[in-house]
Amino acid sequence: MLRKRMYWILQLGGWFAWMLNEAVVYTNQYGWHWAWLYASLANISLAIFLTHQYKNIIKVNSWQDLPLFSMLRNHFIILCLMAACLVGLNLPIDQYLLGENFEVQLSPFIITQYLFNFMKPLAIWMLIYFFFQYSKKQLAMEREKNQLERAIQETEGKVLRAQMNPHFVFNALNSIRALITEDPAKAKKGINQLSKLLRSSLLTERKKTISIAEELDTILDYLNLEKIRYEERLAWKIEVPKEISQAQIPPMLLQTLVENAIKHGIAHSSKEGLIQIKGEIASEMIHLQVINPGHLKTKGESTGIGLLNSQNRLQLLFGETAHIDLKPLDKNHVLASVTIPYISETLA
Repeated sequence: MLRKRMYWILQLGGWFAWMLNEAVVYTNQYGWHWAWLYASLANISLAIFLTHQYKNIIKVNSWQDLPLFSMLRNHFIILCLMAACLVGLNLPIDQYLLGENFEVQLSPFIITQYLFNFMKPLAIWMLIYFFFQYSKKQLAMEREKNQLERAIQETEGKVLRAQMNPHFVFNALNSIRALITEDPAKAKKGINQLSKLLRSSLLTERKKTISIAEELDTILDYLNLEKIRYEERLAWKIEVPKEISQAQIPPMLLQTLVENAIKHGIAHSSKEGLIQIKGEIASEMIHLQVINPGHLKTKGESTGIGLLNSQNRLQLLFGETAHIDLKPLDKNHVLASVTIPYISETLA
């Protein structure tokens, strides 16, 4: 409604300004006559009628989508026809109102001069209208592109989250399987732990992000589950300040790093290994670290689908400002670090 109202305001205002200029020219040359007012109103009405019909024609026939040559040809034909209509109205009016002052003898040259005189404002109107239509089309295409990109990102995010759950369950079941024959009681306890973890996973499955506090609760359940398998070989220390506990991260982001720390660190050690989880905030960015004993044999060595998916999910949610780094901390420890923007509200 606002666009339609603006269109009519510009139509009336623009053609009134043009006819006012024409009336001033005629008045300066031939003197004031009330007939100029009626002639101006007739011209304004006809010009609005013609341009409005032009707008309807190009809209119905989708001229904006035509090849360039066809579009220019059609617009030029319409421009000539509209100008001819205004010439057909104004020549008799000029002959009648000016009377003996109308000394110009009609000829093809004079008619062409009249025609070009009216083509100028019509061409300006058409250019302005074409520009706004083109801008409107570009904005619509940009919105469609953004909606498509968001839909693609949402689909990719769902696929990545769907891949994470089987990966996590596989690791947990491996831990329990090792205990079935050795210690059935511990295996039963492990199944209970796994059930609790899966319940937490289902609750967060449809969320793009959860708080660090929620993620740490899940990690503690997971570490307690793994503690059944590794016993004194596994210990952990969590140093995450309360001020970032509500910061949002993708579900199972830290969980994946802890899984890798156990798989590539604790599992290959015969003595007690400490997993450290740290967090801090600096310059509106959250920095999270998972440190585990072990060695990173090759720089940039892949640690499986879990870490790869985590990297992709960070890119989808936060763009280039978020990233995961995996590197040796010293000769006996590996550091996995995550940097993401500080966001306190859940992304639905």
